[in-house]
Amino acid sequence: MKKLLLIFCVMFFANASNAWAAYFYADALTEAIQQEFPQNIWADVANEYMAQMNPTNGEIDEVGMNNVCYVGGYNVATADGAEKCSNFVNNVVSKCVYAYSAGKHLYTNPQTVEQKIQKCIFDDAIDFALSYEKGFQQTPSDPGNRICGPDGKPIKGTDGKYLLGATKYGITTCASGLSVECIRKMSVADAKLAYWTRHYYKYKYYKLPPQVLAAVMQFSVGGIGTVAVELRETVGANCSVTSVVTDCVVDATNKYLETHTVDEFYREISNKRAKKRTGSAKERALRVPGRLSGSYDRCVSKYQ
Repeated sequence: MKKLLLIFCVMFFANASNAWAAYFYADALTEAIQQEFPQNIWADVANEYMAQMNPTNGEIDEVGMNNVCYVGGYNVATADGAEKCSNFVNNVVSKCVYAYSAGKHLYTNPQTVEQKIQKCIFDDAIDFALSYEKGFQQTPSDPGNRICGPDGKPIKGTDGKYLLGATKYGITTCASGLSVECIRKMSVADAKLAYWTRHYYKYKYYKLPPQVLAAVMQFSVGGIGTVAVELRETVGANCSVTSVVTDCVVDATNKYLETHTVDEFYREISNKRAKKRTGSAKERALRVPGRLSGSYDRCVSKYQ
């Protein structure tokens, strides 16, 4: 039932006119409904909530709230029912879902030595990224600080200006689908979970040889599409698709490591990133080999 409900939510938002709230509300609604109502009416409550919700901004008015609670069995004409109804709706809209459920357990509770090594390398890469991707900011000139629609393009308000979003720890409202307040409340732990599920797990970085993982993960913070190109160019992968990690890319990376050292890989991919950057961003790219090329050996020695 949980899976069906989540699929329903995601399908709804895929057709919404302004899907910036998709990640924010879909998992939040699922969790709130499961906490509040018996399993046999989960789907009914979800259907009613979606029917009453404004798809443009994710809000629900008092009439809509009352209809949802009626389906859930609350009599809003009574003080007790009205209070329970209000608490439920507030529970939904106050949630911030930073991580997809898929793969989350692999980070929060790694079991095998291999999983622990992967988490160690991932943490090393993200810790370096977060050393320069700092706190909350809303610079209007930064394209990442905008609210985006389902096509990934920034949305303009009635005044013709872009709707202002936010960035924190390198995570933007446009790319993440999180609301400004969720970005504002995000902790370092939240950011790591977001990068783990939305980057590492979603784009299958775990399929790469662990020796190269830290560099690829670190550069993914600055752009998933960009690091995909840099990785293919570094290992000479002649792949017809542009996804970050495919069997073609994995095979090419393994072959590359048969004739090149790990240090060579880190220098090559870092130089490719540095050529596309200037100033402090270029300097950071050139620091990656010295900072992360030994991550694999450090993590292996820690757990083996």
